[in-house]
This record gives sequence, C-alpha cells and structure tokens, in this order.
Amino acid sequence: MAEYHNCPNCGQPIGADDRFCSNCGQPLERRPLEEPIPSSPPTPPQPPQPPPPAAEVLRYVPWEDRQKVGFFKALWETWKESVFYPNRFFSRAPYSGGLASPMLYAVIVVWVSYAINQLTGLLLSSFTIGFIANMIHDEQLLESLGLLGGLGFLQVLGILVLLPFMIIAALFIGSGIYHLILMIFGWNKRNFEATFRAISYGVGPLIFMIVPACGSLIGYVWVLVLTILGIKHLQKTTGGQASFVVLLPLILCCCLIALLAAFFGAAIMALIQGAMSGGYYYD
Repeated sequence: MAEYHNCPNCGQPIGADDRFCSNCGQPLERRPLEEPIPSSPPTPPQPPQPPPPAAEVLRYVPWEDRQKVGFFKALWETWKESVFYPNRFFSRAPYSGGLASPMLYAVIVVWVSYAINQLTGLLLSSFTIGFIANMIHDEQLLESLGLLGGLGFLQVLGILVLLPFMIIAALFIGSGIYHLILMIFGWNKRNFEATFRAISYGVGPLIFMIVPACGSLIGYVWVLVLTILGIKHLQKTTGGQASFVVLLPLILCCCLIALLAAFFGAAIMALIQGAMSGGYYYD
C-alpha cells in the first residue's frame, strides 16, 4: 500500500512516489522516510561492588625500632605499652619480622626482674638475721651470717650467668606447647613466630617480682593475662580459645602434681602403718 504525505504547498495528500502534487501541480522533492531511532537495550544490573579493602593497621613496636628511637627509650615504651595498654599494643604488634628482637626483649626483662628480686631478697634476709643477731649479741650467728651471705651471693651470681640460656629455652618450650595446642584445635591463623612473639612481649609484669611478698604472684598472673591477649591478637583467635590454650598446660600440671602428691602421700601412710603394725614389743 502506498504511503501518503501532505503537499507542502496546498496541504493535500500525495503519494510517496509522486513527483508533482495532483491538486496544485507543485513539484515535490523526494525525501527518504525517516527511520526510527533504535532504542538502546536496557543496561543489565551490575552486581554490587565490594567495598575497598581497609587500610592495613600500622604494626609497630618501639623495641623493634630501637636503632632510631634509642635503646632505653624503646625498652621503656615497649614495656609500658605492653603492660598497661595490652589490647592496643598487641592489636598493632607485628606478627613477623624475626625472633631475635622479641627474644632479646624477654631476656632483658626477665633477667633484670630476677636479678633485682634475688639480690633484694638476699640483702633483706641478711639484714633481718643480722639485726636479730645484734639484738641477742650472738657473735657465732654473725659469723655464720657472713658465710651464708657470701655463699648465697655466689649462688645467685651463678644463676644469673646461666639465666639467659634458661629464659631462651623456656620461651621456645612454652611457645611450642601453646602453638601445638593451637594447631591441634585448628585455631592458629599464623605460624609459630606469632605465638613466640605473643609470649615474649608478655613477660613485662615479671618486673613486679621486686615487690616483696605478693609481687611474684601479681607478676605471674599478669603475665598469663598478657599472654592470652597476645595470642588472641597475633593468632587472630577468640578470647575463649586463647584462654583455653594458655590455661590448659597449667591445669594439667596442677592435676599431675595433685596425683603425685596423692600417690606419695598414700605410699608414706602405708609405710607408717606397716611400721606401726610390725613393731617390736619388749617386756
């Protein structure tokens, strides 16, 4: 069927192939039909884009920057942060970078703590016994005190010489036990070094051993708390899992000691009862 348009001169309808208007005779220009503009296909919905990754937390320990910060300042800042602000300290402590720096920190803190504790105890006991001896005017006791004081000082000095090696061995053994428990239960997110660092940087409260009487107890309990927090942050576990890892060896040791005490107690009681029942009687 022919397609019609209107004449631009008279407005009458004309055919698409007409060269002249059949009404007014005006010549017509042939114009191509306008093609409809194709509509663009709808844009498919885009999947939601993941948020940009959060910036990595700046992991920094002053002790591991001691060449720049200074030896004693770095030691003090690390001790203060780890003891009094442990969550903040361990949340940004590096979990890699070598074992030497955390091991050296632990050796220094533990050695100084033990040395002050032993020397203070030795002086305090010598002063106490000497004061009593002077009060009762016992010259023989004073001479014995001097001899015992010298032997005690030599004993402490010998222990202090061997103590760094004992500390290093304890660090590796303790870290190995804790990391083995983490691996057994599948709670370790990082390697052995992270566990070693958690234990090494958690020894700060041992300095409280210099306080007489209750200082050692406070220090050891505080160390357990810091070790739990260190494993939680550096191994990315929960607080309950880290507590289980740290307390399990302690509970097993207490149970073993209780069993040994019960065994030897029963053996001693049996010997006493046997001696009493088999005794000799004289007329």
